[in-house]
Amino acid sequence: MLPLQRKQMLLNYLAQRGAATMKELSDHFGVSEMTVRRDLREMEQENRVRRSHGGAVYLGALPAPEEPEASVKQSRNRDIKQRLAAYAAETFVRERDVIILENGTTVSRMAESLGAYTELTVLTNGVNTMNLFRPLITDRRSMISGGGMLREASGTFVGPLAEQFFASYHADTLFISALGFTAEDGFTDPNLMDTQVKKAMIQASEKVVMILDASKIGSRYFTKVANLSDIDIFVTDSGIRDADRALIESSGAELHVVSIN
Repeated sequence: MLPLQRKQMLLNYLAQRGAATMKELSDHFGVSEMTVRRDLREMEQENRVRRSHGGAVYLGALPAPEEPEASVKQSRNRDIKQRLAAYAAETFVRERDVIILENGTTVSRMAESLGAYTELTVLTNGVNTMNLFRPLITDRRSMISGGGMLREASGTFVGPLAEQFFASYHADTLFISALGFTAEDGFTDPNLMDTQVKKAMIQASEKVVMILDASKIGSRYFTKVANLSDIDIFVTDSGIRDADRALIESSGAELHVVSIN
């Protein structure tokens, strides 16, 4: 294949999907990641794609917002997130469950509400989740964490080791979140390495509970975490719009709307 042909096929592939990882492109076209990187660099100079976080996004799509600072994420809708976390911990956790808690600013707060359960196993890759659950650890309430590369912006361990960790277990329920959700793109996040680990969490879980405050509905970020069809339960707050409520309910997901009044 001539370089020009390969570049056009790369561009067509990105146009169809909106974005892709370097590894995905390398595997799909049977060339090295170095070759893909060189092609993407040239296409970026031509203003056709934007390279970001180990992959590329097609510029024909709407630009995705940048990842907020950790302090900003922590401060947004603090009271709503706390209420959603407490509701999820009380409603969907059972004695002797094995659960996965990711490290989002809503899900990690669930750890503080798990003291009511005598016997529980928590799997996580998140530093905040570990710190919040640590005071509750007993002989029968345990926590297992995977290793990997620590990503400071999200406080998560990511990469192949983290993905392999979750592939080694089976969990009753996964509690997960994202930074955005739209009907067209599903649940999205800014960073490819984080989303790859979240996908491994989904594969390892019998039930998936998505916890998302309503302010995130309508936002789209760089890379997909999951489709609406991948989750079983959607927990949000009463700020949700009627149209979004109808969409989620029609998908078959079990919708729980927590009052914020």
